[in-house]
Amino acid sequence: MRADCDLPALSELFEQIFAASPWPMLMLGEDGSVVAASDEHGEATPARVPAADVLLRQRASHYVSLLTGRVPWLTPQQADSVRALPSGAPMHERIHLCRTPWGASITIVDHTALVMAARGQHAADIQTARLAALGFMVAGVCHEVTNPLTSLHSIVQILRSEKALGKELLDKGLDNIAVNVKRILDISRRLVNFSRVGDEPRMRFAVDDAIDEALSVLRQGGQLQGIDLHHVADPNATVFGNTGQVREVLLNLCVNAVQAMGGQGRLSISTRGAGRMLDVLVSDSGPGIPAETRVRIFEPFFTTKAATHGTGLGLAISNEIALEHGGSIELRQTSAQGSTFCLTLPRERP
Repeated sequence: MRADCDLPALSELFEQIFAASPWPMLMLGEDGSVVAASDEHGEATPARVPAADVLLRQRASHYVSLLTGRVPWLTPQQADSVRALPSGAPMHERIHLCRTPWGASITIVDHTALVMAARGQHAADIQTARLAALGFMVAGVCHEVTNPLTSLHSIVQILRSEKALGKELLDKGLDNIAVNVKRILDISRRLVNFSRVGDEPRMRFAVDDAIDEALSVLRQGGQLQGIDLHHVADPNATVFGNTGQVREVLLNLCVNAVQAMGGQGRLSISTRGAGRMLDVLVSDSGPGIPAETRVRIFEPFFTTKAATHGTGLGLAISNEIALEHGGSIELRQTSAQGSTFCLTLPRERP
């Protein structure tokens, strides 16, 4: 666990998160150790852990062993777990790992009924996965929305206290209000989109069409004016998925690349792959990502941008969309000459 994380101070936050989550949860420190378990807190334990099951802390090593990545317990991901209850009955679970300021959280969702039932419950699986991640993100929303609300409250008090309100002060106050309201609306919109399963059916489509649509959005917003764009299209680059969601992921990656370069530089997009998976590489010529922030880039609400340029949800949402499509997003390369993100998606139904 990081040195700046005070465990006693986090105890109350853990209680709130555990109380809000309908699923069992484990909190891990940065060294992979168990910091807290939901079945050790409050009176809701019987509803979250079957009486015939072993305690979460005793099962932690099993869940950690299923994780992958350079530092598995700090790499946001999902994994499937199959284990036997003390009675011998099989238990099918999906685990969701999210990064946190103290290390990581693991949410365990019981999928036994879904696995045993017909496979026609795919949409329910997606909704469950999204809501599991969303439930944890709510804890961050409170802090994220507090800042613009505090600013709004302050400027309103200032405007109300002025007996002779000048045009300059009024314009400044209205500009401040507009900026902070837009930020709150943006956070709300992104969270609503994140929690909702897309209505569009999944199908096979040309990934370069989705790339062109994402780039069109940037052009309309004037964000490509100072960008040297190189898009290497491949007519055989088809993927299977939700067109709208994949387009949102590609747009997020391109927006991040343009912002990393400060609106001036080279943006390269190419597709490649063989077999059942396809890679979309998005590269920029920006200054790269500092080593101390690389492990947190997929963490919800983590951002290095100014308050008016990002909410810290773009990569977190994109990562969840890629995972539920049977793919992934990774930072493939970063240096002082730029960064490359790789979006991997299936060509066929996962």
